[in-house]
Amino acid sequence: MKVRELTASDIALFSRLIMDSSEFDTLTDLERRECESALTAAKAVVEGYTGLDMATTEQEDLAYAVKVLAAEMIDSHQITAQYTGKNPVAMQIMDMHSSNLLPSVEV
Repeated sequence: MKVRELTASDIALFSRLIMDSSEFDTLTDLERRECESALTAAKAVVEGYTGLDMATTEQEDLAYAVKVLAAEMIDSHQITAQYTGKNPVAMQIMDMHSSNLLPSVEV
């Protein structure tokens, strides 16, 4: 699955808010909006970190990183000042595809 194919229902399923994608409509409006917001935010994080366009990338493993980050956003509604950790699964996937953090050599 590619990042552009992910839906809020996929995020709800991955986050275990639902056990089957057909149950998405049983969520409250707030829960559905939360999944949509988490999906949008997670895509932005991955896009910003890697420098890749999430609408066109063919890297299927980045979809998993988006799901991991979105689920973490749903699980952790707030982050305290003591929290300095980064999800190692998402970071490992994003590091493999990062194109905007490499130093460039000018000739």
